[in-house]
Amino acid sequence: MTSFGGTSPPYQRTFTHVQHEICALVLYRASRCHDGPVDQEVCHVIPSNTTIYEFNPFKFGSWDPTTYGFVPLEYLGSNFSGGVLTGDEECVRGFDNVGFVMGTSSSLFNQVFLEVNSTFLPQPAKDLVNKILSPLTDDNNNDITEYQPNPFYGYHNSTSRVAQERSLTLFDGGEDLENIPFHPLIQPHRYVDVIFAIDSSADTQYHWPNGTSLVATYERSTLIQFDSSGNLGNGTSFPAVPDTDTMVNLGLNTHPTFFGCNSSNTTNITPLIVYIPNYPYVYPSNISTFDLSYNVSQSDGIVENGYNVATMGNGSANATWPTCVGCAIISRGLERTKTPVPEVCTLCFQHFCWDGSLDGTNASTPYEPPIQVGPTVKSGALRERYASPIVTAYLAVMILFMVS
Repeated sequence: MTSFGGTSPPYQRTFTHVQHEICALVLYRASRCHDGPVDQEVCHVIPSNTTIYEFNPFKFGSWDPTTYGFVPLEYLGSNFSGGVLTGDEECVRGFDNVGFVMGTSSSLFNQVFLEVNSTFLPQPAKDLVNKILSPLTDDNNNDITEYQPNPFYGYHNSTSRVAQERSLTLFDGGEDLENIPFHPLIQPHRYVDVIFAIDSSADTQYHWPNGTSLVATYERSTLIQFDSSGNLGNGTSFPAVPDTDTMVNLGLNTHPTFFGCNSSNTTNITPLIVYIPNYPYVYPSNISTFDLSYNVSQSDGIVENGYNVATMGNGSANATWPTCVGCAIISRGLERTKTPVPEVCTLCFQHFCWDGSLDGTNASTPYEPPIQVGPTVKSGALRERYASPIVTAYLAVMILFMVS
């Protein structure tokens, strides 16, 4: 078990941390309801102060002071107590399975349970879905993933929310509105210079992003826990971002935008955020999470649009974009070495950096962007508006078949 800033109790195999030599996949998860007896209905609504856990190729754990420890991923199934194996306990392997780890966030039952009453389904259908899903979302936590034994049992007893829990319940980390997994990357120990944040969230009525994830991460980085856990932000820093209305009104969710261009505006050094929102360059890729299948033309359109989002229409929307990507990557390095900013980068930052302007006016009409380049394609917004209820009904029938 490793606690950064403290000691590392021994375990049966030496773990070596490797820096700057490989590209590592980091998966982001969160936990819920570890603060004693709670109302189970409230438990399904995920608060912003939930503990965030991460999986990386080597370890599983959390930087949050509410756990603040990591276990070697290879031994995740072992029965740790106080950070060590006790008595005759042996190391357990096999939990470091990609399918199992990714499956931790694959359950949509709890989200269907929360969203069904806001759909266009008739009331009898809503009642049916609620009746079917309720047994999955009660005290037995069947709607989420349960890790048992809890690897952090008896660890950091004075500050950990899960130290007295025999099992650890995890779910999709995006359910606390942090759909973009910034949290593992803004940890001071990682010294990250730049984050390319691809936002395909369905924040608006017609399933386009509006920066909700940016706002959620910023707000979480400033949270103070009024208990023994201390500051939940725990030294993390995130650049100031505008509210979601400003994002839409100023068009910041229609093209790449840089946040945190002036690092002196934050208490601690924070990565430069290159925010790249989903936008219909050539195809209405505003698909719903509840869409369960896609035909070939849909898949091709979504992939092609993703290419255009990443390249700004292959340079047709802004020919300087490839150069400005390079400027974003070297920005923090220029600051550290006190190297003068090249003129071309100065122009890039003037164009792509958020200048702090705000416009919090509530939009009178729902946000529905038009196709930007390429052939005219009818927006998928109308399709999406009615797709989710249909899929919800389909899920209800499917679950009914499974449990019958």
